[in-house]
Amino acid sequence: MRVAGVFVVLVAMATAVDLSHKDCGSSATVTKVFSDDCADAVCKLKKGNTYQINISFKPASDLKELKASLAGVIAGIPIPFPLPVSDGCVACGDTCPIASGADVTFSEALKVEPSYPALRLVSRWKLQTVGEDDQVLCVEIPVAIIS
Repeated sequence: MRVAGVFVVLVAMATAVDLSHKDCGSSATVTKVFSDDCADAVCKLKKGNTYQINISFKPASDLKELKASLAGVIAGIPIPFPLPVSDGCVACGDTCPIASGADVTFSEALKVEPSYPALRLVSRWKLQTVGEDDQVLCVEIPVAIIS
């Protein structure tokens, strides 16, 4: 099963669009931010659709447990959004523990509810260690929600 997951991520990386992004305090080295569901560097998210966001990184230290979170930043105010998978190890392909320097891809599905307002915002994706509260990954991706 793990081999199939790695294969899917590799195929997605080969056909994916690199997304505009900004690091917001990662201890890991972010190597690529991409989606095979977006046609432009600034992802246009159509209401009612689901988009796969992928962030490849190399951790600076060994990781045992991770918590994933997402916030939409509107006018500087972060608003938490629920993720289907908040266990960061699962979102990284069930690879925990993860060795320092390993190539890892954090992958999450983002459902854009029909009730969301049409607007431009920044999506802030985070992976934090459980208990140690180390911000392993923090990436801000500008997006536009469209009808």
